[in-house]
Amino acid sequence: MTRDPRELTEVEDPAVEVLTRHLGWTERTVREADTLRPSRKEPVLTVLLREKIRDLNLWISEENIDRVVYQITNIPAASVLGANEKVHAMLDLGTTVQQDLGDGWGERSRTVRLIDYEKIENNDFSAVRQYPVEHYTECIPDIVLFTNGIPIGVIECKSPYLTRAMAEALRQLNRYQEIDSGFRNQGCPKLFRTAQVLIATHGTVARFGTNYTPLRHWSEWKDPWPLTLEDLTFILGRLPTSQDVLLFGTCSKENLLDLIRNCIVFEREDGRVVKKVAKYQQFRATNKILAQVTAPERRGGFVWHWQGSGKSLTMEFTAVKLRRNKALANPTLVVVTDRTDLDHQIHGTFLHCGFPNPVNATSAAALKETLSHPVGQTVMTTIQKFQDAAEVYPTLTDERNIFVLVDEAHRSQYSILAANMRKALPNACFIGFTGTPVSQKKRDTFAEFGPCIDRYDHKQSVVDRNTVSIYYESRLPQLSITGNNIKELAERLFSGYSDEQRASLIRKYVTRTAIAVAPDRIGKICEDLLLHYQTHIEPNGFKAQIVAPNRLGAVRYTEALKTLGRQDCAVLISTMHNDEEQYKLYHTSKTEEQEIIRRFKEEEDPKIIIVCDKLLTGFDAPREQVMYLDSPLKEHTLLQAIGRVNRRQKGKEYGLVVDYWGLGSALRDALGMYDDDDVEGMIHLDFKREILPHLQAAHRAAMNFFAPVPQRSAEEDYKQACILYLKPEDLRISFDHVFKQFSQYLDMLLPDPEALRYVPDLRWLADIRIGARNIFSEEDDPVEDLGAKVRKFIDDHLRADGILRISEPIPLYSAGFETEVGRLRSDDAKASMIEHAVKHEIHLKLDEDPVFYEGLLDRLNRILEEYRHQQITSTERLARLTAVLDDARHPQRHAGVLGLDPEVAPFYQVMAVDIDNPEPLKEAAIEICAILKEHTVIDWQQKEDTRRVMRQRIKRVLRAVGYPSDKIQDMAVRLVELAARRYRG
Repeated sequence: MTRDPRELTEVEDPAVEVLTRHLGWTERTVREADTLRPSRKEPVLTVLLREKIRDLNLWISEENIDRVVYQITNIPAASVLGANEKVHAMLDLGTTVQQDLGDGWGERSRTVRLIDYEKIENNDFSAVRQYPVEHYTECIPDIVLFTNGIPIGVIECKSPYLTRAMAEALRQLNRYQEIDSGFRNQGCPKLFRTAQVLIATHGTVARFGTNYTPLRHWSEWKDPWPLTLEDLTFILGRLPTSQDVLLFGTCSKENLLDLIRNCIVFEREDGRVVKKVAKYQQFRATNKILAQVTAPERRGGFVWHWQGSGKSLTMEFTAVKLRRNKALANPTLVVVTDRTDLDHQIHGTFLHCGFPNPVNATSAAALKETLSHPVGQTVMTTIQKFQDAAEVYPTLTDERNIFVLVDEAHRSQYSILAANMRKALPNACFIGFTGTPVSQKKRDTFAEFGPCIDRYDHKQSVVDRNTVSIYYESRLPQLSITGNNIKELAERLFSGYSDEQRASLIRKYVTRTAIAVAPDRIGKICEDLLLHYQTHIEPNGFKAQIVAPNRLGAVRYTEALKTLGRQDCAVLISTMHNDEEQYKLYHTSKTEEQEIIRRFKEEEDPKIIIVCDKLLTGFDAPREQVMYLDSPLKEHTLLQAIGRVNRRQKGKEYGLVVDYWGLGSALRDALGMYDDDDVEGMIHLDFKREILPHLQAAHRAAMNFFAPVPQRSAEEDYKQACILYLKPEDLRISFDHVFKQFSQYLDMLLPDPEALRYVPDLRWLADIRIGARNIFSEEDDPVEDLGAKVRKFIDDHLRADGILRISEPIPLYSAGFETEVGRLRSDDAKASMIEHAVKHEIHLKLDEDPVFYEGLLDRLNRILEEYRHQQITSTERLARLTAVLDDARHPQRHAGVLGLDPEVAPFYQVMAVDIDNPEPLKEAAIEICAILKEHTVIDWQQKEDTRRVMRQRIKRVLRAVGYPSDKIQDMAVRLVELAARRYRG
């Protein structure tokens, strides 16, 4: 199919210009690239690879060059990602061969470099546009990037005027990788055995990922470090686009090799491999740290990256770069946390990502022993292990080549344990990492660690769509544990006792926590909590976490929820040796606990998880939208806990903290510990009041969108005029944006009564959106991308008013299509619906019968062009479009005119193009069709032997009828490919 020319001129051309003119890449044509590889089935430019292996390894023999090329092009692996991991290791460390160099050592294992990371100019960087790769079908990525002949980058470009351009680009990359089972045999997976970075762009927005990256993790690259946006403006002579920033940030030669070598990891998660690549803030922070600690003055510092931005991976990338840096000569790295679960988490991250031999200090004594003789190890420990019975902690080593990476630096670095650590390692370089603000008014992280090396705060994280905003709501103040409520509740609990006994019992037993876990109180909260969850959160498919004040509270919350019919909840509490029976019922082993956490993250149940002190830090569950807080948390612990709800998930626009304890003052105190700039907008304390103005503005924007449409006396006529107003694709895209903004804010506020007055206008706008979709045949269901609460209002309206909503475009040959066209009042509306229905049918069928449907498309375009130039009236346009519609519905009639069976006609027409006298080809087409159908057994598309036999027999038939000899080979391939699209076997 023909590409939108704007994709070429506005996206692909500017991308190649940045690569070649500004970043030093060489553009090669497809013809040149084809001369550098054995066939189009091989993505690697093997001729170029051989040359670069020879250049970078002057000692290597031709035989061993062959071996290395074979290793890269024929990787033994059970999956594409498995092969990719092996290739990544070869790109990073090189590969090995056996060779005698004549140096007296005989035949030994020698390392072969594939990339020169020290002298970047020694490598070849090439870009090829429209690079064809054959698998079962031919795929043609827009731009493929090669380093030394190895494809390491794939860029997919889309026109900025295409509806859902980014989604289409990502879908194309998924098809090339055959990620979804629906893409089986439609991609070119061999290309992705070597690819390391993937880019989807439509110019205005460009996103970056790697192999098999989930859609929610594709992100923009906002910082072209070490350049600035001002630098790019000067270099380009214009304001840089998102595409420019991404290309400068990831495809400059230095940055690209840095990403490949130091900032890609393969994590093991629940028995599967997940490939991850650094995001821009991780890449920038890692390089800034290295620059700071390798400067002559060698200063430490700290990194403030908001919760959910990937601090553990940033620490790992930093550790990798510190260990690789030759000037540091194999440093000792000490990774410090203040909680055992975080220690295990970070150790697991390092271990799962293949970091070499991280040592987990098992005790204070073991830590002392290890650090007394540092030998370039990576040591994991908790801060608590820096303790000693002696009054003064000993100095363990005076070595300078020690780097201490401290996680959650805001929490633990102001105590005697921290002082012990610094006494033990007086010359070490300390680098802190924190997820909460760092410029505290009482305990200054600057004084402890030095300057802020890199900042990535909550505001930027939300803008980048890495996290969502956090809203706070206080509920049931009459049940919260504040003020006089303690006395009131206590007197009610001990109402049967004398005044003296009651006073004694109150003094002994009545504490905030004791009253908080009273069954009556927890039962009332659970009733309210479930009502809130079932109306606000559960309809959109999200989950909840309850934080109880202690283990007894956690158990009682669980029991109360189950009594109320919620069996889809689970509790995680610590276990003790002498626990009472009520706790033993909820004991879990480490394995069982991990399974509960896994199911909470990945499966439908449990929907609600109850804790008291677990999962409050470092817990990453994107499906969790709400945290019900009933615990006396404060300061950084409170800020850490509420950060659990900020992870992004499809359809999740915000995280919510619902307070049942009465933490408003504690939260204000916690925020008051920090500078105002650091905490502005971190937590939205009165979110309903904040959302309402946004909803009002979004409502005005949506309703005013149709201000240019002249009013009509009849409401239905005005609605159809608004639908026709959306015919231009750019207007549909703009309307989609304002409609979604309106519906999202409405979904946030529902079922609040303030929101209900906007529902009638939502329904009216939804009618227009659905009507436009029905006429213009958009591919997506126009309400499936909305929140469940909004969707329900629209669904109820559709059922009540009889408005047709469909999940697929109406087939133009169905009775439903005639009904829908008949309901439209004007010739313009009818013509538009027919036009877009025919276009959709052509789009669907073009691959199966290209000549017939290209002819229809030409007729359609001529009609539209004549109407645009006022050469025909609306009535004539409708009549001629109706004739095209009739022909589109009856391709068999066209075959009859040719005197051929409908199964044979598509093959004949492909053969007959540009042939002066095609009549003799009719018999040949019948014979070829029979040959093809004879071999279309199950999965025949995957059997190259079958396809080869097909091509051989077709070529014999074509020669027999005198088909032009120079076209026979290409035609045989085309006919087999046409059969692959028509016959599934």
